[in-house]
Amino acid sequence: MRFAIALSLLLAATIVASAPARAAEWTSAGETASGNPVFVDIAGMRSAGQMHTAWIRVVYKAPIQAGNSRVASMQALAHFDCASGENAGIRVLMYEDEAGENLAISREEREVRFGMEPDGSVGRIAHALICKDAPKPAQ
Repeated sequence: MRFAIALSLLLAATIVASAPARAAEWTSAGETASGNPVFVDIAGMRSAGQMHTAWIRVVYKAPIQAGNSRVASMQALAHFDCASGENAGIRVLMYEDEAGENLAISREEREVRFGMEPDGSVGRIAHALICKDAPKPAQ
């Protein structure tokens, strides 16, 4: 477990450091149960075995209220464990506009916590695309 956390932190540091260096290349991953389109920056993804770290993006069909802000889109950096099917959020950026230019909220997780996301959620949709070609672990 400690190794997985250390690996997660190393992957996060690598991808966070490289994120500003290039523009994201968003690949459609599908839609949430609410019909919000989900995208993954596959080109910027970093991998180590069954663990992948990637930026994901969702554009809300109708803006949502988050605190005192109306949010039209969100980007998140997350770990995706293809062996367990779990995800862990690292950083969330919420924007007032669909283009992702007017930052409303920025939050970084203090602790990496893996968990299973419900069907139809942003994380589950992104996980399906990120892990679709990942080799299955030996049983």
